[in-house]
Amino acid sequence: MRGYPFCRYFDDLSLKNMIKKIDARKLMKNMRSKLDESFIKSASLTISKIAYGYAMSNSFKKAAIYMSIKNEARIEYLIDLNTRKDLEIFLPSCKKENCMNFYKFEDLCSMRRDSFGILCPENGYKIDEKEIDVFFVPGLAFDASGNRVGYGRGCYDKILMNADKSYFVGICYDFQLIKNNVLESHAGDVAMDFIITECEIFKVVSSL
Repeated sequence: MRGYPFCRYFDDLSLKNMIKKIDARKLMKNMRSKLDESFIKSASLTISKIAYGYAMSNSFKKAAIYMSIKNEARIEYLIDLNTRKDLEIFLPSCKKENCMNFYKFEDLCSMRRDSFGILCPENGYKIDEKEIDVFFVPGLAFDASGNRVGYGRGCYDKILMNADKSYFVGICYDFQLIKNNVLESHAGDVAMDFIITECEIFKVVSSL
């Protein structure tokens, strides 16, 4: 597996306690809602710089990101960092419940809001998820095994299950990374390969 020169590894997981998804979701939504704008901007820029560096160090050409909502880490800052257009950037669009596709980002003027009210390319090139080199994936919580808690719709898991040769990188603030316990997981949940916070990039245990 391709790596990253400055990643940190997690400790042994043998004696961890399990946190239910519903509890993690409630806790992290509450904590994230209290963030101030200056922290969001600063942390998001750091996260985006790490993410861009990770993509460049692995010579990735096609990257999937997301447009942030509800105080999520703003990985869309990566668009402005991509000044030389080394990356083709793709964004998700949900045209109906639980149906997600990725479209190439061209410019902000060609964006519209999808069925969840999230900005996405209106009429762009739709890519097969198998062609994407790396997915930068949002989440409410992640753990050391790469388990992810999202909003509960399962949209990302369905896409990622089909992209079996791509790399999956969780994007979150450091407090959303569960380091001392593990998150509940089920069949059909797709684990991350790395997790990026404003502090570091972590290679998860399952990828060792």
